[in-house]
Amino acid sequence: MNQKIELLEAVTGINTKNQYLVIPIGQEMPDPIPDAWMKEFTKGNLEPLFKAKEESNCLTRIICPGYRSFTMPFVDGEGRRFFSIIRPFRCTMGIPYMCICQPQEAELLDANGNTYAKAIERTPTCCGRNFDATDDRGRLIYHVSYNALKADNGKCNACAPSCFNANLNIDIRDPSTKEHLGVMVSKWPGCSCAGLTDRSHFVLRFAPGSHPRQRAGLVAAMVLIEFAVFELIRSLEQ
Repeated sequence: MNQKIELLEAVTGINTKNQYLVIPIGQEMPDPIPDAWMKEFTKGNLEPLFKAKEESNCLTRIICPGYRSFTMPFVDGEGRRFFSIIRPFRCTMGIPYMCICQPQEAELLDANGNTYAKAIERTPTCCGRNFDATDDRGRLIYHVSYNALKADNGKCNACAPSCFNANLNIDIRDPSTKEHLGVMVSKWPGCSCAGLTDRSHFVLRFAPGSHPRQRAGLVAAMVLIEFAVFELIRSLEQ
C-alpha cells in the first residue's frame, strides 16, 4: 500500500485527505523483495490493483488528525468499489500510548456495505501498540502488534522507519497458539520521496491458502495502524 504525494500538505502542513495505491505483490515475489521493485513501488510507478482516498471532514483533519473519522472506498481502475474501510472518531485524551478508554478501531465493509472484518486496538505496552483483527462477529483472526525496539523475527525496530532503519516489522500472530505467522512492514521510502511529503508504505504478505476474511482483517489492521500510529506521529511532528 503506497501513499500518494499530497503537495498541498507538503507545502502548508495542513492535513489533506490521504490517498493510497494498492499494488499486488504475488506469491512468486522473493522475500526480501528486490531493491529494483521496491524503488518502483516507492515512486508509485507500478500498476495499482485498487485506489483509495479517504472521505473525511476538514475540521477533524486539522484539530485531531490522528483520531479522525473517515470512510475510505477502495476502487478499481474503472471506479467500481470492491470494499471500504470506516474508522469512527475515538479520542484517546491525547495520550496515544497510554489511554485505552476509547480504543481505536476500523471496520472493513464489502461491496454491498456489509461488515466483513474489523480491527481494534488492545491494551498498549510501554514499547509498542497491539491490535486485534476479527471477523464480522468479533471472533479473533490475528493478533497484530509491534515493538518499537525489536520484532519477533529478531529484526531491530529501533528508529524505524527512518533513514537510520528503513523497515518497521509489525508482527502477526495466531491468537490461539501465539505462533508467529509473519510480518507486515512499514517501509521508509527515502529522503527524495518522504522528506517533504511524509508518505508511508506498507508491504503485507498473506499466508498461502488464507481465507479472504483473514486477509480482510489484516487489511483493516494495516489501515488502522497507518492512521492510529503513523498519521498521529506525523501530526505531532508538524
